[in-house]
Amino acid sequence: MIDLESLALPELRALRTQVETEIRRRGSATQRLIKRVQKLAADQGLSLNELIAVAGGASEIPTTSRSGAVIKYRNPVNPSQGWTGHGRKPGWVVEYLANGGTLDKLAA
Repeated sequence: MIDLESLALPELRALRTQVETEIRRRGSATQRLIKRVQKLAADQGLSLNELIAVAGGASEIPTTSRSGAVIKYRNPVNPSQGWTGHGRKPGWVVEYLANGGTLDKLAA
């Protein structure tokens, strides 16, 4: 590791220039790689998103938002808050149940 405190100001400026140049070079290389992969995918009739999905999907880039799920439960204190009943319970549901409420009373 470089001891920056031991460098003179002109040496620090030269180092900064080298670092900025390397950052630009690596950024350009990444962009070129992305363009190459997009072209290869397009040559096979696939979009980059489709290629990612076929290759393992975990990091698929979403192109559209999820469809709206039906709200099954509403917060009686703040009706703008809803929960579909899927996934983790929101804090307001947990609090309501802890205070003796039931999910049936929250039904929308």
